Amino acid sequence: LAVHLLNELRDAQADSNTGAILIDAEGPVFCGGLDWAEPVAEEIFTFGRRASKPIVAAIQGVAISAGLALLANAHVAVAAQGSSFGLTDIREGRCHTGILTAVAAAIGDRRTRELSLTGRVFTAPEALAWGLVHATTPPFELDDRARAIATALANADPGAVRTILEHFAGNLS
Repeated sequence: LAVHLLNELRDAQADSNTGAILIDAEGPVFCGGLDWAEPVAEEIFTFGRRASKPIVAAIQGVAISAGLALLANAHVAVAAQGSSFGLTDIREGRCHTGILTAVAAAIGDRRTRELSLTGRVFTAPEALAWGLVHATTPPFELDDRARAIATALANADPGAVRTILEHFAGNLS
C-alpha cells in the first residue's frame, strides 16, 4: 500500500494538470500504521519536503505511526473531531526512525520523543493545539472542508505556491 501511495504521489507531482494533492481515507480510518512486511522507501516519510505542489490531508478515524508520518508530511491538515493519533510502534517493540523524523519536523523533538516512548494515543484537540493539524471539523464536514482547501490551493498562482513550498522545504510545521 505504501509503495502504491508513493507512486500516486509521484505521479500527481509530475502531472501538470494537478494543482494540489488531497490525501484522505477510503473508509473510516485514515491510516492505522504500516505493513512491516512491505518494503517501504524512506521517501514516503519525506515526500512533503520535496513537493512542488501543496498536499492537503483529511484525517478521520485514526492516524497511527506511519499514518501520523503521512499527516506530518502534509502542508495543510484537517481532522475530523473524534479522530485519534499516536506513535504506538513501541508497543510492538518496533521503531522506524523515518516516522520519528517526519513527526518531529511537525511537532518538535520533545513531544515526538514522549509520544514514541509512551505509545500513548492522543486526541484531535491535542493535535490541533500542537500544530499537527491546522483545523478540526465535524466528521460530516471533513470531505467538503478538505476539498475546499485543496481547490483553493490548486487555483492559487503556481509560482507563488512553489516559492512558498521551496522556502519551507524541510520544515513542515
